[in-house]
Amino acid sequence: MRSRIKSIISSENFRNFLVRSLSTAVITPIVGYILVIGGDYFSLFISILGAVMIWEMARAIFGSAHSRFLIILSIGFGVVILLTGLRIGILLLSTFVLLFLVSFSIYCLVIKQADKITKFLICSLFIVIPCTLFLWLRETMELIILFWILSCVIATDIGAYVVGKIIGGAKLAPKISPNKTWSGLFGGVTASAFTGLGFSVFWMEKHFKFVCLSLLIAIVAQMGDLLESRFKRKYSLKETSNIIPGHGGIMDRLDGHMAAVTFIALISFTTSQMQL
Repeated sequence: MRSRIKSIISSENFRNFLVRSLSTAVITPIVGYILVIGGDYFSLFISILGAVMIWEMARAIFGSAHSRFLIILSIGFGVVILLTGLRIGILLLSTFVLLFLVSFSIYCLVIKQADKITKFLICSLFIVIPCTLFLWLRETMELIILFWILSCVIATDIGAYVVGKIIGGAKLAPKISPNKTWSGLFGGVTASAFTGLGFSVFWMEKHFKFVCLSLLIAIVAQMGDLLESRFKRKYSLKETSNIIPGHGGIMDRLDGHMAAVTFIALISFTTSQMQL
């Protein structure tokens, strides 16, 4: 076990983990501050993240040959998210979305890539919907709930990486993500459960409820991670981009968060409202 730990510490993967941890340490306070501020600033922040993720996804599907088109496309979807966050009239929003999608469809026909439009539109839902749901959660739930969700996902990532590297063992989904193991899944779930327990003890009531939800968040987050890994493998990508040191692209960093936010939003819809 000691020799295994030493080999892990001296490996390139561990150095990448340190870079990743440093990036997280720098980014997390900034995101937390914007989350606390809320309002239009938060809507703008989420729309920018959504636009970048749309760009990363579109670049994978359409290729990098149409760079101007991809930039315009990502900005357009970012505006859709922003307008949703600013709570404009449904008629104005629907008109903008319709005009944008019609223009996009015409362009795809012109460049003879109409076969890719369906793939793109379906995949874009996995970005636009979580982003708009996150805006909705910020408006309807107490701030501590959002910090709990984000903290559980971060704990899941760290727990899965550390336990998976130290213990190793059987692969979770070797054809999709060869580095993920069942031990890593267990480590991520355990870390998320303890995070949920900490939040419930110090800041929230109904301890058992939030611990159970934290377990589910960990599983859902890793499912989101696998889904994004499947997308990258389909298009022969190691990372969606290299925007964040140690993490790759925004999609690489937020895949689990988007899945978790969508899951909690669905729970909230089906139970009228999550009560602290």
